[in-house]
Amino acid sequence: MLPEADDAQRDPLARVLDRFTLERVGDDVFEAPPTSGMRRLFGGLTAAQSAMAAMQTVEIGRLHSIHGYFLRPGRPGTPLRFDVARVRDGRNFTTRRVLASQGVDAIFELSASFTDHEEGVAHAYEPALAGLPGPDGLPDWESVRARETGEAPRPHDAIEVRVVRPEDDRPGAMAPSTRMVWMRTRGALPEDPRVHAAMLIYASDRTLLRTAARLHGGMKDRLPASLDHAVWLHHPPRFDGWILYASESPIAENGRAWVLGRMLTPAGQRIATVAQEGLLRRPRVPRS
Repeated sequence: MLPEADDAQRDPLARVLDRFTLERVGDDVFEAPPTSGMRRLFGGLTAAQSAMAAMQTVEIGRLHSIHGYFLRPGRPGTPLRFDVARVRDGRNFTTRRVLASQGVDAIFELSASFTDHEEGVAHAYEPALAGLPGPDGLPDWESVRARETGEAPRPHDAIEVRVVRPEDDRPGAMAPSTRMVWMRTRGALPEDPRVHAAMLIYASDRTLLRTAARLHGGMKDRLPASLDHAVWLHHPPRFDGWILYASESPIAENGRAWVLGRMLTPAGQRIATVAQEGLLRRPRVPRS
């Protein structure tokens, strides 16, 4: 892996791919170098790295689902350690458990399930996408977010995101608790299916809590925090070109919003389903 100073000069996709390359430091134990340039670690990156650690301990079968819990906010500038437990190696299914930690603090726990191809029932139903605008001509998410929050646009991420209905992200808009964005990587991925799976997991943590915040005036002055995250990969993972990420938040209670997401190809085939619960807090007023 490149030193952190050199890593900061690379393009955003190369930086993320480099962070997917974990160093094996023991029996089913892996490490990732510290990150910089953010206030706290991006949860999607930690989930993707945890999945990569699990995938490196499985020889037969592909990743088909993960379930993770965010235990503590990750700290930039501190290496991550991933301890993988081999829970089960069965005939059709394999299970791994991963604990991601920084020092003595556990920050994320992941359960990952793997399976090989199997003949069986299959069906799919997706609402029609007729009339939905394609990504060409739609605004980049960072420009939409900057207008909403009044902050300067952030540096480009490895994932390009374009918002289908940007007017619903305007400050104060009481928009429906649904959101659609187009996503693609800022460059081609290697052919390694593990990298495609990890990148889909990485991208799946984008935009979700913003969907729930639409009913509550948007994300301005909010302190969002993901509590858990689940991804089901329905087909051998491929992240080639644009995908549509459609999300909705049917319920929120006690400050916790639940969001369900669908990742679709431009032809309308669902490649992944995502579920997340997260906090949408206002900044706490200090006690006098």
